Amino acid sequence: MLQITKSAQEYFLKLLSKKNKNICIRISVLIKNNIFKGNVSFCDIQKIKNNDIKLNFKKLNIFIDYNSNKFLEDIKIDFIKKKLSTKLEFIVLNNKKIKNNKNIQNLKKDIDNFLKNIINPKLLNHGGFITLKNITINNILLLEFHGGCQGCSMSNHTFKNWIEKEIIYNFPNIKGVYDITFHKKNKLSYY
Repeated sequence: MLQITKSAQEYFLKLLSKKNKNICIRISVLIKNNIFKGNVSFCDIQKIKNNDIKLNFKKLNIFIDYNSNKFLEDIKIDFIKKKLSTKLEFIVLNNKKIKNNKNIQNLKKDIDNFLKNIINPKLLNHGGFITLKNITINNILLLEFHGGCQGCSMSNHTFKNWIEKEIIYNFPNIKGVYDITFHKKNKLSYY
């Protein structure tokens, strides 16, 4: 579960004291080009989603985007104050995850083989293929389309209705699959 230090909580309270009472803190993770960024933002309480996760602290409630929660399991948010600067920092708590590194390496090999032998031969019919870019410490797969699949108007349908389901079925310990392709139509795009 996400940890928020007392200094970070106090910082949030200070920021909120300057805002309308309907404003709260919402935390999410943004994923772009295989880079994960923590996002702390102000949000009107009316815009909090029903499935957002509410963290209760003594003087404040913080909401977590439901889809981002799996990326924040082993994260601590701390408020760092130095002589000339202050910042919020997302810190990865590596405690038990170091042991899983070997398991992730083995899983990468298995998934690479699965993509090579099961998925890619069918995508090749449209001049495309998919590659494994990374597996996060929380067993989230990051995949990228290439060739005719990059920019294809049906790539999202293919991904959600076939590739993602096949991977999760064959690798039940995978918690999520994301397409991180920058889809831009090009001369190779199949559609």
